[in-house]
Amino acid sequence: MGEQSSTKSIINWMCSTRFEDLPPDVRQMSQLALYDGIGNVLACSMLPVADRLMGFVKLAGDAPNCTIIGFPQRTSVLNAALVNGTLGHADEVDAIDDFNTRGSHTLAATMAAALTVGQLMRSSGQQVLRSVVLGYELSKRVHAVAAKVQQDTGRASGPFDEGNTMGAAAAAGLTLGLSADQMEVAISLAGHLACGITSFGREVNHMTKSFTRGGVGAKNGVIAALMAKADYDAPRDILDGRQGFFHSYLGVEDPGPEFLADLGREFNIRGLIFKRNSSGGGLQAPRQALLEIIAESGLAADDIAEIQVEMRPSDINSYFTSSRHPADCGDALALAVLYGGMGFKEAHQEKFCMSPEVLAMRRRIKVQPREDWTGAGFRLHTVVTIETKDSRMFRKEIDYRRMTEQDLDAKFSYLVGLRAGGAKAQELAAVLKQLDTVSNIADVMVQLELPVASIEQV
Repeated sequence: MGEQSSTKSIINWMCSTRFEDLPPDVRQMSQLALYDGIGNVLACSMLPVADRLMGFVKLAGDAPNCTIIGFPQRTSVLNAALVNGTLGHADEVDAIDDFNTRGSHTLAATMAAALTVGQLMRSSGQQVLRSVVLGYELSKRVHAVAAKVQQDTGRASGPFDEGNTMGAAAAAGLTLGLSADQMEVAISLAGHLACGITSFGREVNHMTKSFTRGGVGAKNGVIAALMAKADYDAPRDILDGRQGFFHSYLGVEDPGPEFLADLGREFNIRGLIFKRNSSGGGLQAPRQALLEIIAESGLAADDIAEIQVEMRPSDINSYFTSSRHPADCGDALALAVLYGGMGFKEAHQEKFCMSPEVLAMRRRIKVQPREDWTGAGFRLHTVVTIETKDSRMFRKEIDYRRMTEQDLDAKFSYLVGLRAGGAKAQELAAVLKQLDTVSNIADVMVQLELPVASIEQV
């Protein structure tokens, strides 16, 4: 018997891996990932993008089988996956990973696919958590191949969403209980559905970015899994050979030995980095350093003459956009100086983010690219220097400090407290942090159905 293809190797591994086979730290990380992720979705259900998505749901219609997180009505599994996935990245408050590769926001799509299909199938919490871990693993390994091809060739490497759709299909397929052969069909169909152009710098409302990084992959992944469940057919071994997924999108017939390296020993979900505040990943360290300087020195906004931030050039290119959104570096740092905290409410209310004080503070913030900062080691690194009006200087060089479980509790309490009040936030936290004990995820999803709310009301 010949050696197994890359496709069959990773699918057989996913299908044969049980929740109890996962290392304890991986199981714990998956619970924290859903805890944080669902809290983010609940907060984002107050944003204008959520209202637009609900308009789409009304137009699309369909059987009310699945929860739209943060809303009182239900919709089809496909529409729920699209909305929940999009809201998972509707604000820059969702987790990223610690690898310097494409696809740093893949959890939203995988989580939405697992939760919506889990509700449809009345799956246990452990089944959903397992699906998230393994779907995320496939997603990150696909993105890693794309990043390597891009690095080796110096050219663009296919659609941005390629790994998100594949990971969501795996998560949905595992939750559906597909056989290994059906999973192979689902992954093949996902490969045909993968899409996502990168026009993010041309938009002003962060809507296509959220859709591409969350909703597209989630819905396409669920479509692929459901079609496979219905015994639809598609070519096998889609991750290998000519006209396969990697060949079609990246121009390589073989994903390389790294694709399967340490499978079952190393789990990408271990590398999740939870964000402390509402801003892009590369801004987490600058914002943290800035707030630490202000707290330690007792400075007030009126004391500051200039703020200089040193960052990787690629982070500067990513976070200075036309979007009026906390992903913009100047907005995130100006809001931090004036209001502190997480910045979620302030970033999405014009009375804060467009105030004369914020606009004036933006003009005092200077960002310096550090051309000598190359590689993944500088991704979450920064130097922040504050010069005061009386010529004092304060400087801090740091790496981003990872969030503890207690930090995540405070974040969840703040975000969900804005959306539903402190008592409801405490109630949901107790449930979500024990997902591995839940026998039917549908019982959890119904608790996430809340009256409609707007960010302007908080």
